[in-house]
Amino acid sequence: MGSNIDLSQLSNFLKDRTSKIYDNMAEAMDLCGDKVVSDIKYSMDHTERNMERSYYTNNATIAHHPSKPYNPPAVDTGNLKNTVRHEVYKNGKEVYGIVGTTQKDPDYGLYLEYGTSDGRIAPRPWLKPTMRKNNDFIRTAIAKAVQNTLIGGNK
Repeated sequence: MGSNIDLSQLSNFLKDRTSKIYDNMAEAMDLCGDKVVSDIKYSMDHTERNMERSYYTNNATIAHHPSKPYNPPAVDTGNLKNTVRHEVYKNGKEVYGIVGTTQKDPDYGLYLEYGTSDGRIAPRPWLKPTMRKNNDFIRTAIAKAVQNTLIGGNK
């Protein structure tokens, strides 16, 4: 009382589902990247400033008050905040996302994240804490993308 399985149909079905899983994972990762970038920018706009310290940059007429060490960097010129981006890459059986900055001086974001070895810039982490904060959101979004593809068809 068995039924015959057409292996070519099964193979085509699995290839189709696998392709849709990767497409939906890429879509979910794009959504996650948008959220992480948005949260990074929000944290920079709403960080606690060190009002006891100020300095002027690039012929500015208004003093900049940096964030307190170990808080996200406070916006001064907006160069870092305005260059925070994410990209999603899909290459065959691999889907991955990158969040970072497209700033001309890529080391600047690293200096703020980790501080400088000479102690001139104290750490003002902006990327790692936001990624950690969004860890559950990212896992859930990707799991839903896979589950919906397997159970619900195209999405």
